[in-house]
Amino acid sequence: MTKSPYQPQLELAKDAALKAGEIIRSYCSHGTGRSSKNVTVKSGVDLVTEADTRVEKMITGLIKDAFPNDLIIGEEDQADSPNGGQGDPFPTESCWCVDPIDGTTNFVHNYPFVAVSIGYMVGGIPRVGVIYNPFTDSMYEAAEGGGAFLNGKQITIDSDASSIEDCLLVNNIGHYRYEDFVEESAERVKKWLKAGLRGYRASGSAAQNLAHVASGQVSCYYEHGYGGPWDVCAGMVLVKEAGGVVWDARGSETDLEMKFGKGSVCAGGRAVVTDVLKVAGQPTFEFSGGK
Repeated sequence: MTKSPYQPQLELAKDAALKAGEIIRSYCSHGTGRSSKNVTVKSGVDLVTEADTRVEKMITGLIKDAFPNDLIIGEEDQADSPNGGQGDPFPTESCWCVDPIDGTTNFVHNYPFVAVSIGYMVGGIPRVGVIYNPFTDSMYEAAEGGGAFLNGKQITIDSDASSIEDCLLVNNIGHYRYEDFVEESAERVKKWLKAGLRGYRASGSAAQNLAHVASGQVSCYYEHGYGGPWDVCAGMVLVKEAGGVVWDARGSETDLEMKFGKGSVCAGGRAVVTDVLKVAGQPTFEFSGGK
């Protein structure tokens, strides 16, 4: 494993993710279906739990102790005290991006696609990414220039997938239920299937999707409308260090940029991402501060 100049940040993120995992597991009763986790509805079908806020406070506390001058942007804190509006650029100083539980709806239902996601950025570019699934005990880690790893073993993207016909695609649709958004999302899936897509999956966790792309477990991840930068920051590092690309699904071969608010992403090997985007076409549903 090549040592990265961001090794101290990587080690802190891993330690915080493991501690977060202990908290998350303490709330769950496997095999009993849905359990009580003091669930609150943010909006529509978007949920937050007591565990989300507790984990985020723990992670931000560890970061502040080790790097007191760094900016920290967490999903739940951002909901209460926004640092930026839809489409606003990200700060250029040293900045942490934290999603305490990505896949909260899964967590509420005891569905094991749940991940702690911790990313670190400098100059608005993700440099360190850690994604940890506490139920499968899977630690995905990457630092710029050092490669990507799953539980200590180096990982790479699915290099065999070059087109939609040999692609296992994971696609989250998110919590929006506006008629035009639902219709566009459904039509996109129909296009992929008619083009001969090998397999379609929907996990409910953007961070887990990116980790699975980085490890080659799925070929490509597409989402128009991921929840916010905390969903993708860490995973972007993983995919790139594993040999893949992370593009904005609304552009042509355009690297995804970190911005506030909802966004669009397509990640995987260059060839398969190109084909997935070609078949999907340009998304037209636009996100705004109230939508």
